[in-house]
Amino acid sequence: MILINAKKDVLYFTVLFLLFLTINSCNVKPESQPLPISVKSTLNLLQENPQFVMYMNFKNMRRTDFWKGNVSDSLLNAEKTFGSLLNTFKTATGASISDGLDELYYSNSWFGENAIVIKGVLDQNKLSAFLEKDTVFTVTKNADGINVYQMTDNGLYFYFRDNNTICASNYLKQLDVMLAVKDTSRSGILQNEKLYNSIQDIMYKDDIWMISSEKIFIKGIFQNFLQSTTGGKIEESDTAEISDSSSVVDSLALKKNLTIENLYKTFSSISFSVKMSNQLEMLIQCECVNEESSKYLKSILNGIISVAKISSAGSKKNNSMKLLDDLKLNRYDNSVFIELNVNEKNIKELRNANLLNAPE
Repeated sequence: MILINAKKDVLYFTVLFLLFLTINSCNVKPESQPLPISVKSTLNLLQENPQFVMYMNFKNMRRTDFWKGNVSDSLLNAEKTFGSLLNTFKTATGASISDGLDELYYSNSWFGENAIVIKGVLDQNKLSAFLEKDTVFTVTKNADGINVYQMTDNGLYFYFRDNNTICASNYLKQLDVMLAVKDTSRSGILQNEKLYNSIQDIMYKDDIWMISSEKIFIKGIFQNFLQSTTGGKIEESDTAEISDSSSVVDSLALKKNLTIENLYKTFSSISFSVKMSNQLEMLIQCECVNEESSKYLKSILNGIISVAKISSAGSKKNNSMKLLDDLKLNRYDNSVFIELNVNEKNIKELRNANLLNAPE
């Protein structure tokens, strides 16, 4: 009888243990893609303390079915900043995101200066021809005899680091910093251990990623996300709840003191990354200062998304809110993931959506 009871106890604890493993296996943080060595070695050219950093690998993305069916130069040319930027290099070298431009690195500081690196098949002869017959570009030589070019209409400075790499900035002082960097230098972002470690944590690193560890920038992103999904606004100092949320959703999270201070200070970084194949796997990745903060953030996001879904129900003006039905919200220790897969069925809604604007 004792033996039978012992077997039952063993079986009972075995079942409990397996159940524990099963439950917890659903909450294991996915392994992030490794940072390519070539990308790491280029980060030393960007600013040490940027407001945000962005990386795009057009060469990888051009090979995918999603790119071929949904992406073209016009998509980025419509953007005020990056469309103008890419057109500058297209004019100078003939390289575009459709052909020739392989990689783009971009960082920006609070003071307005940027640091840009582009890689690809770059035609220096095209630029030389422009200099001979047009005033689109000017050229001077620095103390080391390196040609430094400037686009006359937007003031962008740039130089050819090698046959396949251009470094650029809107500030000549920043360009001088880039000129001084050697391939083996531990400079730029590589000196910012906190930001570099955050980049290492980004889930998708091969196609597109953008990251910021600056609290004020993160605050602006969260404000825009809130306004675009609920129409509400978090006040700077007041403990205001989301507009009309209390009458829509009885959520404990939304009844807390929902202030900017309570939200953006829980972040250590926020990133946006994309994996492209026959569809687009998009991920907003919120890294929090501790596990308690990530639990709080997830509860807040759950409330915001619930409010947005209910508020947009039956609204013909908010078709982009259909994307909220496809959003997945997961938490892994200190991390909160907002995931969305984009395909032929929901790409129109994505183009009209406004979920991750840069702060104004």
